[in-house]
Amino acid sequence: MILAAKRLEAFEREWNRFLDKEGITEFHASVCLAHNPHSEFAGWDDARVKRVFARARQITFKYFVRAFCIAIYKKDYDEVMPKDMRERVGSYYTWALSSVLGSAYDWAVHRAIPVPIEYVFDTADKQVKREIDDAMECSEELYPGHFMAHYSFRKRSEVPALQAVDLFAWTCFQKGRLARAKQPIPPLAEENWDAYSSARDGEWCRVESLNRQGIENWVKNMYLGPEDIRVKECKEKLKEARRPKPKGGG
Repeated sequence: MILAAKRLEAFEREWNRFLDKEGITEFHASVCLAHNPHSEFAGWDDARVKRVFARARQITFKYFVRAFCIAIYKKDYDEVMPKDMRERVGSYYTWALSSVLGSAYDWAVHRAIPVPIEYVFDTADKQVKREIDDAMECSEELYPGHFMAHYSFRKRSEVPALQAVDLFAWTCFQKGRLARAKQPIPPLAEENWDAYSSARDGEWCRVESLNRQGIENWVKNMYLGPEDIRVKECKEKLKEARRPKPKGGG
C-alpha cells in the first residue's frame, strides 16, 4: 500500500489514537480474528472484532492512496516452473514481490512522482529477507536508482503503516486461498474484500492472481532451455511480461 510522505505523521497520530482507544499496542488481523487467548485480543467478541476491522479500513482509505497485491499458488509455481529457470527467476515469493514492485513503480511513473518510493518491509527471517533482497536487486537492474537504496526492514509494532497493511495482506491471502486452493474463508475476509475492491469506484487497489494455466503459458513464452537461459534476455522479457493478468487471467 502507498502512503504519501506528507501525510505520514497525521496517519500515525490517528492510528495510534485508534490503538489507545481499543486498549492495544499493536494491530494484527489474524490474531485479532482468532481472539488469541495469549494476546491483547483475548476475550474480545465477534462484534468488537468486526468494528475494529471496519475502523482500520476506514483509516486506511483516508490516508493510503493505492494498494497492490499478487497471489501465486506455491504448489502450481513449484510444479510448473523448471528448476533451472526457477533458480534464475527466483522463488514464487521473489517473483510475486518483483511484480508488486513493478506495479508500484509503474503507478508512480504514470503519476509523474519525482522521487523514488521508500519501501518498508516487516522484519523477516533470513530466508525471506534474502528473497526480498533478491527481488529488490532484480528491480534495481530494471529501473536503476529506484530500489536498492530505498528499502528497509522495521518492526511492525513500531510502524503503524505495517499494521494497516497487515489487514489488506491478510484479506488478499484469504481470497487467494479461496481462488486457488478452494479453501473457505471467514465472513470478515469477504467483508474486507468487498470494501477494498470497491473503494474509490474499484480503483483503490489492484489485486492480481495467476492460475496454473497462466504460469504454464508464462513459462512456455520465457523458457529458453536448461543450457540456454540467457539471463539478460530473461530479465528483459521479465520487465515486459512478469505481471500476472488480473483476477485469474492466463
